[in-house]
Amino acid sequence: VGSEMCIRDRPSPTHLELKTVDGAANPYLALGSAIAAGLDGITQNYPLPDSVQQDPGTLSEEERRDRGIALLPQSLAAALDAFERDTVLLEALGKSLAQTHLAVRRAELAAMEGMTLEAEVELLLDRY
Repeated sequence: VGSEMCIRDRPSPTHLELKTVDGAANPYLALGSAIAAGLDGITQNYPLPDSVQQDPGTLSEEERRDRGIALLPQSLAAALDAFERDTVLLEALGKSLAQTHLAVRRAELAAMEGMTLEAEVELLLDRY
């Protein structure tokens, strides 16, 4: 079960949902990262993208590209590599926390190397 952040009274242009967070994620790091990204968007004057009124997973690659929708990393290794390149998040979290988070997740990845999918699921269900 993933996490969700909703700010809503009733559906409107101010409606916000954060559905990209996995149930195994640290909710404090996830929310802090979302806030850091939002603040960066405000300070850099990034344009607000158009609202997406359908499941982005149903869009073709071309439709996603035209709308500026990027796929999330498809593995923990790819997610950690992306995190390591994200200067906004690294700065927001601070060097010590970022390095610790990366070290713990890379150790987790190494510990699961060679495990069957069933063994990974059992380990993660027990842990989270």
